[in-house]
Amino acid sequence: MAAKGFIELLRLADRGKKRQVSQIDQTLRWSGVAFEILGRQFVAPLGDIAEVIYVPEWTPVPSTQKWACGVANIRGRLLSVSHLAAFLNHSVNEVKTDSKVLCLMHPKHYCGVIVDQVFGIQHFNQQSYFKQANDLPPELQEFCQGYFMYQSKPWHVFMFRDLLNNPRFLSPSH
Repeated sequence: MAAKGFIELLRLADRGKKRQVSQIDQTLRWSGVAFEILGRQFVAPLGDIAEVIYVPEWTPVPSTQKWACGVANIRGRLLSVSHLAAFLNHSVNEVKTDSKVLCLMHPKHYCGVIVDQVFGIQHFNQQSYFKQANDLPPELQEFCQGYFMYQSKPWHVFMFRDLLNNPRFLSPSH
């Protein structure tokens, strides 16, 4: 059972490698977990994601925000589950059939965020990195640090460390 999340991450990594159009010089390569929310593509540093899992069944927690879905038992450990898009745009978003949970490991927190889709591990040429993204709404800019241009689309670098330091995210009660 413990290997399922790791196996899913390996499967996604293999899928990402197959999608790679050209080999990037190892010294100029930056890798991260690619995902989609709110119709936009993002990538998170590999060290921010502990594992990728299918959306588990959760138990709702009373008196919490709509985006705080509840808690799930993952291999005997409680995982708080939140809907990332609902947190960011203050609306209730549905869990789609392609949705996955990115499990975030932080010294003080073990939580999972539901994203619309995970594309696996994506590799980017560091030369395609741009520090400033002007096309993001303010609620996303707070958690993003630049973007990579890949296949004529921006892949924004989502910093989950910033999310885990956000007081609103850490206090989901009403």
